[in-house]
Amino acid sequence: MVLSPFVFLPLYLYPYNLTSWSNITSSIAAHPQLNFHVVIAPNLINIFPDSNYETALNSLNNFTNVVTLGYVATSWTNRDISSVMGDIKSYAAWNNYTSANIAVQGIFFDEATSSASNDSLAYMKDITTFAKASLGPGRQHISFNPGVMVDPAYYDMADTINIFENAWSEFNVTALAAMPWDILAKSTYVIHNFTGDKYLQADLVSNLTDANVGGLLVTTQESYDSISTLWPQFCDSLAWKIGTGDLDDRAVDHVRRRSHIKEVSTHTRRIPGG
Repeated sequence: MVLSPFVFLPLYLYPYNLTSWSNITSSIAAHPQLNFHVVIAPNLINIFPDSNYETALNSLNNFTNVVTLGYVATSWTNRDISSVMGDIKSYAAWNNYTSANIAVQGIFFDEATSSASNDSLAYMKDITTFAKASLGPGRQHISFNPGVMVDPAYYDMADTINIFENAWSEFNVTALAAMPWDILAKSTYVIHNFTGDKYLQADLVSNLTDANVGGLLVTTQESYDSISTLWPQFCDSLAWKIGTGDLDDRAVDHVRRRSHIKEVSTHTRRIPGG
């Protein structure tokens, strides 16, 4: 299944009060046709959500354009598989809570391996199969986070794979052009420590989506327990790229002038000797 580009947001900010996540939910509400994949609960595994988290998670799940993913660490397949499955069971149990909608729609496996050894492939396949069976129909989105390119076999297991998690200074836009189009469609990019302005950010979002990257996040922060100072503008830029939002004229002009990646298709590719 081909997805429209979506916001991929590891949300590790604890909701201390009703306004803790208000910047997030305001952007979600402002862009109902833009999808958001939100990773939650990195510190709540095996602990039932408290009242603050219950309220905040219920609010997220009330949006039809949000997919919530429960965080599970794998320690590059070094973590005991029974512990991983225990975390998955805990998330699956949230679906049975009736006072609020705190269920997750999938699992985000952090520290996923990039190794293609038989043991690594078997480990990731086993926990993926277990997660889908535990969460049940309609709650089976699986995301891996190796932070680097992986063997194509992993794309047969996961719905999305985060293949870049690094600082803005380490990002090389030209590398995207050499990557397979279909692989990028199921990949996500997380770029942190962004130091540009909203216009350069809009250009970056344009480059990533033109390259067919499935999901993305650009943040001015180093960690995921605080919100980017350019978060609203990031969402505006991505909504504009999928045709459901507006940018100011200066931002649009900036993107068009600075576009680094050209769309490649069978209709535009030049034939040698032609």
